[in-house]
Amino acid sequence: MTPTEIQIREQARDWFITLRDNPSRAQRAACDQWRQSNPVHDEAYRAVEAVWQATAAPGKRLAEKESDALAVYLTAIKQEKRHQRARRWLVSACACCALVLAGVLWLENPYWMQDVTASYVASKGERRDITLADGSRVLLDADSAFDVDVTPQGRRVHLLRGAAFFDVTPSQTPFVVATAAGDVRVLGTQFDVRMMDNAALVTLAKGSVAVTAGGSVTPILLKPGQQVWFSASGTHAPVSVNVADEMAWREGRYVFYRARLADVVREVERYRPGRILIPSSALANQTVTGSFLLVDSEAALASLQASVGFQMRKVTERLVILSP
Repeated sequence: MTPTEIQIREQARDWFITLRDNPSRAQRAACDQWRQSNPVHDEAYRAVEAVWQATAAPGKRLAEKESDALAVYLTAIKQEKRHQRARRWLVSACACCALVLAGVLWLENPYWMQDVTASYVASKGERRDITLADGSRVLLDADSAFDVDVTPQGRRVHLLRGAAFFDVTPSQTPFVVATAAGDVRVLGTQFDVRMMDNAALVTLAKGSVAVTAGGSVTPILLKPGQQVWFSASGTHAPVSVNVADEMAWREGRYVFYRARLADVVREVERYRPGRILIPSSALANQTVTGSFLLVDSEAALASLQASVGFQMRKVTERLVILSP
């Protein structure tokens, strides 16, 4: 990059910062004149603006988290004198890099720290078949992770996020699946555990499981073909379900009946890069029924849009916002 281009990028950042800090009419006019005076100026300004929009603006939570630091940065920039340009460039570059990095992590893998410590991780769009040391098999759904500790005294899996199907090798050694919502204890069985916000859902295909949650000392026992919701506040009553539909994700299809739109969208999100946001709680809580192929996330979103009637805006290729 030539010195002239560096200066233009620096000027573009200065104008962008100025216009975000209650600019006067004269400052707006001067900025417009500067951008219109040379196509390179306008291109540089749009590049700075695009970085901001792609990182801070779409992510409300990210913006709230970074707002104090950004305010300090903008104030510092205003106070810099002309002869301190070198130092100002460094501060500006570091701040921009930090925002870009935070935005990339938020969009691409907000659970990267969790993934570093997990025993097994399935990335987005990937279903992973895992055999544990005791011979038990786990099919891990996309964008899911768990820790495992298998010893002669006990077999314990901590499902950190996502969903998994367990085919547990029969043994007198207890097998426990722990979640933030509660524990699932078995001896030998086939079952599915799916985490949903602050709750979890267990579906039993074969054998028996005991679900303990909410500080209760009395577990809820499931029979094959039953499903139960549980959370830190307790467990719901078990209900009978179509196991084939509930576990269709193992074959690449997601089937749902009167499910929250937010929960369904979360399953779509597991199979596509980036994030899908629903700022409206009313829209997020709408119920939907249907099914779709997990490998075609675009068709899944289009089907949901036709069913619910929401607006879908692609801010970037990796950020989609749904609104009423």
